Amino acid sequence: MGTSAGGHLAALLGTENQDLTGVNDSLRLVSFRPDFMILISPLIDLSDSANKESARQFLGKENSPAQMGKYSAQNRVTSQTPPCFIVQALNDAVVPPHHSVLFLEGLLKNNVSCSFHLFPFGAHKIGANNNPGSTGQWKQLCEAWLTEMELVK
Repeated sequence: MGTSAGGHLAALLGTENQDLTGVNDSLRLVSFRPDFMILISPLIDLSDSANKESARQFLGKENSPAQMGKYSAQNRVTSQTPPCFIVQALNDAVVPPHHSVLFLEGLLKNNVSCSFHLFPFGAHKIGANNNPGSTGQWKQLCEAWLTEMELVK
């Protein structure tokens, strides 16, 4: 689960196909991949000109278009990507909703189960509590999705 830049990290982990830890201990028997993702207003596309500072912070000053493409989560979705729940506000000016839509398109293209919720208001303030307007429903929707997907009991 992650929000904003944390949503980017959660999406990267969920779309990683190789265990990069290199640690040969008893935990190697446990899958490094999450069973599901919950992304809230996630930064997805590092090549988006509106989020150049985020790309610089993640990749460093000397980033290239190839690096930005490699770490843009929409380019990493495969049929092995775990199910995903996405929440976004249409009026989010910090991470525009097209980031979530790009990831949704990748999920759909690869037939990955997902639940997508685009609320009209909420800006970049959707969180665990005190959510504006109808965005306050996201936790109940997420709980219902987790139950429906048999990810929790």
